[in-house]
Amino acid sequence: MKFMLLVLFFLGVIKGLNSVEFETVITDLENLEEYIRLYIKEKNSQYSLTHLITCYIREGAYTEVEWTIAGGSIPEDLSQYIIDKDLLEGTNAHLCQTYRDIELPNNEKLDFVHFFAVMNGIEFGKSYSSNYAHLVGWGGDIFQLLQDIKSQQGSLEELMNVAKNNYFLIKGGLDSADFVSDLDAPIILKKKNDNINFADIIKDYYNKEYLDRINNFINLTFPSLENKDKFREEIFNIYSSDILINILECKDGIREGSFNCYLPGNLKSQYKEHQKAAVYVFSDFLAENYIEL
Repeated sequence: MKFMLLVLFFLGVIKGLNSVEFETVITDLENLEEYIRLYIKEKNSQYSLTHLITCYIREGAYTEVEWTIAGGSIPEDLSQYIIDKDLLEGTNAHLCQTYRDIELPNNEKLDFVHFFAVMNGIEFGKSYSSNYAHLVGWGGDIFQLLQDIKSQQGSLEELMNVAKNNYFLIKGGLDSADFVSDLDAPIILKKKNDNINFADIIKDYYNKEYLDRINNFINLTFPSLENKDKFREEIFNIYSSDILINILECKDGIREGSFNCYLPGNLKSQYKEHQKAAVYVFSDFLAENYIEL
């Protein structure tokens, strides 16, 4: 058994590092959902199906304490249960934890594990626009963009140009696979219920509906988009007042103080333009690509 587990592990690592066919991922996801349904029934588990699926996949890459706070956890025996089912049935459901940048039918890249991690945080936080939804999705990636540019000098416009040209939708920064995950995750999660599988929702979505992702994301996540300047202010206020994001900024040395570091207004003065630049690059891209209906 130990030998087989090692084989499965290394196959997962190898497969996760290479490009994986979309249909392969969908098949593995279908099997995973089937096995988790069986687990819930056999164990009389009180966990929801959606939580177990999203959290199980998320734990393939994100296991830090912040992620446990944001997304909860799975039963200790679930991972072994999935591996045992794979060995018995000759399937690869456990590989869902290893898929990162998969190629979608529309030729986009999707960070699959991050995609489910965002859904996990939203589902666990019970909200699309508060609690942990900021930290695990778009807010956390804006924070990453802020980290990328914090050592740069210049005006707000110059910092925005650095962020846009060197880190936004670019591998190594806030790349397109992360960005697609941030936008699509709440849209997909909104469609999920126990009567329809994630695999079916995802297949249908990437057939055509993804073309409206920016409109759907904005309409689902933010109250309004009147104009670019107001949208900047709206997203900046949400981001800058999020306590969990403030805690991340404290850990990164961007904010003042120790015990009171996360309090409003405690951002170090040398980083105020950097924070705005990171937010505005994100908000401007959404605003510029929003289609008035």
